[in-house]
Amino acid sequence: MSEHTSAHTTEHEDEDDQELVPASGGSLAGRGHRPVRYRPSTGYLPWLLTMCDRELARHMTRLLAELDLTEAQYGVLQALVHLRRASSATLARSVSVTPQAMVGLVAALERKGYITREFGRGAGRVIDAEVTARGKEAYEAAKRRVRALDRSLRRSYTDEEFDQLVGLLERLPGVLGRLDDQRGSRRRADD
Repeated sequence: MSEHTSAHTTEHEDEDDQELVPASGGSLAGRGHRPVRYRPSTGYLPWLLTMCDRELARHMTRLLAELDLTEAQYGVLQALVHLRRASSATLARSVSVTPQAMVGLVAALERKGYITREFGRGAGRVIDAEVTARGKEAYEAAKRRVRALDRSLRRSYTDEEFDQLVGLLERLPGVLGRLDDQRGSRRRADD
């Protein structure tokens, strides 16, 4: 366990100073979870990234559920706070859902009173949405919680480890994109 990691979760009253410390030191095991002993012999990196994504999603779900938000709804609020006006397709891409799923997300946010919306003229696909005062409050509270989780994760690593982890993860989409390009080139050459 590093000097930045605690064996328990702590939450402070002041939400701006809130810290969420991982329940375990350095493994995928969390509160109520056994340490991961299985390591696939092939596809280990994709498996590990999936495990990390699921664990992070579990934390995000818990943090946001207390505010009656899903991770995707939080993403839509975040996008609308910054964009103010966007097509369903743009919003869908911003939170990695289909345009069809975006219709449900926007409707749910409107039912909760977090946004008001009008459909644009013309193609009918532009949503003019405005985040309400209630929506801004929910977004700000969620943002504080997400920021606290981010700070807690950062404190679990040294500055050097954190910078290296972020740098490697930021490169991964480009690496995967080049693999797709190489596969496409090989397919065209085989035809």
